[in-house]
Amino acid sequence: MNSILLCAAVGLLFGAGGWLLQLWAWGWAVVFGTAVFVVCWVLLARWLGKRLTPAMLQVRKQMEAGMGDAAMRTLRELLPMCKWVPLLRGQLLAQMGVLANHSGDQKQAIELLSRSSRRAADAQLLLACIHYKNGDPARAFQVLSLAAMVNKRHSLLHNSYAWLLHKEDRSGEAIALLAKFLQKEPGDEAGKDNLLRLQNKSRMSMKDFGISWYALGLERPPAEFGQLQTGRKGFRQPPKGRRQR
Repeated sequence: MNSILLCAAVGLLFGAGGWLLQLWAWGWAVVFGTAVFVVCWVLLARWLGKRLTPAMLQVRKQMEAGMGDAAMRTLRELLPMCKWVPLLRGQLLAQMGVLANHSGDQKQAIELLSRSSRRAADAQLLLACIHYKNGDPARAFQVLSLAAMVNKRHSLLHNSYAWLLHKEDRSGEAIALLAKFLQKEPGDEAGKDNLLRLQNKSRMSMKDFGISWYALGLERPPAEFGQLQTGRKGFRQPPKGRRQR
C-alpha cells in the first residue's frame, strides 16, 4: 500500500507542481502526473522484485531440503515488505500456514491460514480440510464457499468441495457446484467424470489429483503411492527422530 501512495504522491507533486508553476495546463498536468506515477511504480516494482525474488527462491530451496524452521524464518523476515507490495501478506501467510501444518503445529496453521489470502486456493482448501477433520464441517464449508467464489477455475478446490458435500449426503449441492464449475472450465476431465459419477449416484474419484489430494488427509492413498508426503509438493518428511506433535 505504501508503494502506491508513494508513487501517487510523486505523480501528483510533479503534475500539480508544473501546473502551479504554469509550465503546462491542467490537462497536461493530469497526463504528466499519470505518466510519472506509472514510471515510478515500474521502477519501484523492479527494485522490490530484486529483493523479493531471491528470498522466495531461498524459501523454496529450504522447503525442498526439509528445512521447515528455516523456511518459516525466511518468510517472517519478508513480512515487513508487505507494506510495499500489495497482496503479498496474504500469500506469505498462506505459505507459513502450510509450513506450520506440515510441522504438526495445527493451532498455528489454522491461525495463519485463516489470515491468508482467499486467492491462495491450496491454503484455503487445507484450512477447510483441517476444520472438517476436527469435526467442524460448518466452518469447513464456510471456508470452501468463500474460496470457491474467488478461485472459480481451481479444479482441486471445486472437486474437493463437491467430495465433502457428497460425503455429507448433500449430493444435489455437489452436482450443482460441479456443473457451475464446468461452465468456467468445460475441459476439466476430473470435474466431468465426477459430475457424471454423482449423477449416476456413484462414488467420486479423486485419484487423478494424486498426492495433492491425498496430502489433504481426507482419503487414504492407494498402496502404489508408498509413504505419503504430508505437505504440499516440494516438501519432504521431517528428519527421522523428530517427534511429531
